[in-house]
Formats: sequence, C-alpha cells, structure tokens
Amino acid sequence: MDKPNENRNLTPSDATSVSESRKRADHVQRGRVDIHTYQTVAKHLKQGAAALKARQYPEAIAAFETVLQHNRESAEAHFHLGLARFMLGDYEQALDAYKKAIACEPKEAAAHLNLAATYRLLKRYDEAIEVYQRAIHFIPHHAELHSELGAVYTFQGKRREAVAAYKTALRLKLK
Repeated sequence: MDKPNENRNLTPSDATSVSESRKRADHVQRGRVDIHTYQTVAKHLKQGAAALKARQYPEAIAAFETVLQHNRESAEAHFHLGLARFMLGDYEQALDAYKKAIACEPKEAAAHLNLAATYRLLKRYDEAIEVYQRAIHFIPHHAELHSELGAVYTFQGKRREAVAAYKTALRLKLK
C-alpha cells in the first residue's frame, strides 16, 4: 500500500512554516560546523605556535598545514608556516608562505619584512626592493620598512635611494 504524501494536504502557510523551519535547522547546523571549525583552527594554531617556540619545526609545520586545510585564508597560519620553513632552511617554501600571508592580510608589516628579509638572505635584492615598495604602498608610515629598503639600496650601491629611504625612516621615527 502506498503511503500518502504528507505534504499533499499542506496549506501554503503550512508549507512556508515547514520551509522556514528547515532553513532555521540548516542555519543552526552551519553554525555548529563553523564553531567546530573555529575551535579546531584555534587549537592547531596554538599547537603550532608552541611547537615553533620549542623549535620543533616539523610539528609546527604540520599544525599550521592543518589550520590551512580548514581555512586557506589564515594569514597567521601562512606567516608562521613561513617562519617554520625558514628555520629549516627551506627558503623557497618560506617565500611562498609569506606571499600567501600577505595576500590574506596586505597591511601586515611582519609578513612583508620577513618576505623581503628572506629575499635579502638569498641576495635577491631587486625582489626585496619590490616587496618593500609594495609594503610601503599599503603601510606608508612604517619606519622600519623604509629603513630596511634603505639597507637593500645600500647593498646595491644605490646611495641616493638609500639616503632618501633612511631620511624617510628617520622622519617617521621622530614623529
């Protein structure tokens, strides 16, 4: 025997009520998933930071990669992943992680500074200059960015540019 269709005898207002009830239940379920994801991410960020502090770089990398599986837009996870990769001497992957951190949070000076410092270490001065110049575009009043730009110009023998960058850094520092 066929079961009667339960929705066949619903009035339009009953159907609206069922539809809104379903939407509410879906919204609550999404909220639970979001809370679980947030808690998972927070736990792994904390574990990664502790591992980084303890100089357990492979463990830190694993924790930050877990964070990124849940949230690809975590500037903090990308930045700390870059630190861990840098400490292991994996400079190319550190560069990649810093670039992703900057893409997520363009006004975060530390990511720009670390990216440019890694380029400097690799003697890729033109790329370091580009990073500092882009960072200054986003954070124009950050004295350290101007000072570090001056240092790279000094390495390249560009005295006039170095002096100008140092003067800007000094002016900003004195404000």
